[in-house]
Order: sequence, then C-alpha cells, then structure tokens
Amino acid sequence: MALGVSLAASPAYAAPFQINVEPSYFTGNFGYAHALRIYEVPLAILYRTQRLRLRVVIPYVAIAGAGLISGGTVLQGGHSSSFRSGLGDVWLSAQYRLIKSAGLRPAIKPLIRLELPLASQRQGLGTGQFDGAFGARFDWRFANTLFPYAQFDYRINGRVPGLSLRNAVTYQAGLTLALPHNQYVTGVLIGHGGFQYHVGPTDSVVAAYNINLNPEWGLAAYIDRGLTSNSANFGAGFGVIAGF
Repeated sequence: MALGVSLAASPAYAAPFQINVEPSYFTGNFGYAHALRIYEVPLAILYRTQRLRLRVVIPYVAIAGAGLISGGTVLQGGHSSSFRSGLGDVWLSAQYRLIKSAGLRPAIKPLIRLELPLASQRQGLGTGQFDGAFGARFDWRFANTLFPYAQFDYRINGRVPGLSLRNAVTYQAGLTLALPHNQYVTGVLIGHGGFQYHVGPTDSVVAAYNINLNPEWGLAAYIDRGLTSNSANFGAGFGVIAGF
C-alpha cells in the first residue's frame, strides 16, 4: 500500500538525507465478505548519492475489521480481532544506478529489499517471517519534462503454516509530468501476482502530486483505486518531505 505508492513520484531535493511522513487510509473488502479499514503512518528515511539510494520504512499500522496484512498486502486467512494497531514490519531497501539514461536508453537501477518481521503476528499486523525482494527499476527522461519509469522485482515471502504463501512478481509502471513552480503529477499502475495459491493478483491505479516548496521541504499526496477484488476499493495519503 503506502510502502509501494510512495515511489510514485520522486522529485529531486538538494540534501542527501530525506524524511517522509505519509499518513494513509485504505478501505475495501480485499477478497473478504466484509469491509476492512486500514490506517498507516509510514516514516521513510532516505539517503542518496548520485548513484546510490538507501531507504528505511518504519510504519505504524491500525486495522478495523478482520484481516491479516503482510508488507502492505491483505492476505486471506484473516485475523479475528475487530480493531488492533501497532508497529508494522520494517522495510530496508537499496538501489544502485548502473547506467545513466540517454535518449531512449533508460537508467538501469538494480534494487534489493528486506522486510524485518517486527509487526505482531498475534494481532494480524504481520506474518512474523522475513520477506525480501530483488529486481530492477528503469527510468527515462525526456526534455526534463516527462519521466516514464517501470519497476519489477521478485518478492520472496516467508512461509507460514495455513496461509499457502508463495513468491510473486511485483510491478510498477508510471509517468511523471513536471509542471511549473516545482510541481509534479504522476500516474502509476502498481500491483503484484497472488501472494497465496488460489488467490488472484492485486492491481491498483494511482494518481500522485508532489510540490517542492524549497530545496529542503516538499508536500506529496495521492489517491488509489483498486482494479481487482483483492485490492483496496479506495486509498489516499498525504505526506510531508524534509531534506537535511
């Protein structure tokens, strides 16, 4: 959910460190017969150089309704509690630019992610297992105005008895348009194959907006619309970005 959507648009900030706090809300059936409401406040800390990006995401999560989440995805085989909240699983990621974009050739950026299982399995806030992913991101740049990108990775899910978890491909494809006064709008298709056997894919379309207020501060917002029965019917988030 917000962990992946936060990658929708990434305008440049001058400082090497960046902090993003992005309260988010999602609602839908997620393949269940009843509705769930999910509230998430991820704190993202980013360090970057010209080639390297290191990122830590520490989310606080609350769920209203029976359900189980893992890495921002609702799994079948839900939890019985009506409302619970707490620390979510922490994500560590690294991305390195091997090739710079030029003309029709994209920048190529291998990436790797690791999920630390700090969320409570008893409360249904996580599976209690280490998860990970590896893949690559491809970025294009046209006249400093249009910025298409595509990202694919292979998600490795830790096995949990009774959940029939499996590995799956996750994907994003988006286009950012740079507007005057340091504004950016982005459209994204984001999703993944089923994380469980006999469960279909999860796909959403996202519209995002970013604005750089100055070289250190920015604002971001997005709305999310699910395309499959396993996705959120609706989601939205608003973030504050600070560089230092």
